[in-house]
Order: sequence, then structure tokens, then C-alpha cells
Amino acid sequence: MSEQKLDCYIVGDHDYYAAYSARQAEELHMDLNDFEEDGREEACLVVGALLDKEWVEKDTRESVGTLRQWLSQAKEPCWLSGTE
Repeated sequence: MSEQKLDCYIVGDHDYYAAYSARQAEELHMDLNDFEEDGREEACLVVGALLDKEWVEKDTRESVGTLRQWLSQAKEPCWLSGTE
């Protein structure tokens, strides 16, 4: 049996999730934000340079990591990060 691989998805404009599919990322987003089905936002797979872009802490401007780093640490589907 092959092991499923977590991928990174963005849901809406701001939230990044580790998930096995776009649909699972959308469902995580709805569950964590108490949205009903009519509040579903589309998930898009994150690939390329965005996975390696350094994220910085808003106030201190210190590096906090990359989506690829956080994705590699995820053991199960979860929220990775978000912006406002």
C-alpha cells in the first residue's frame, strides 16, 4: 500500500493547509472557521517558489520559516499558516 503525501493548499486568500486533497483542505478550513457549506472557499495547490518563500514575523521581521518546512513537519492534515 502506498503512503499518501500531504500537499500544501491555499484556501481563500489567506490560509494555508497541509492536506491530501483540495477538498480536504476546504473541509479543514470550514471546520476550523465554523463555516457552513455555503461558506466553502476553493482550495488551490501551492507549488514552486511560494513553498520556499521566507515568512517573517510582522513586528520583528525575523524569519519564521517556509511553507515547505512546515509541510515537512506536518504528520497529518492541519492548518499551516495564514496572513491577514
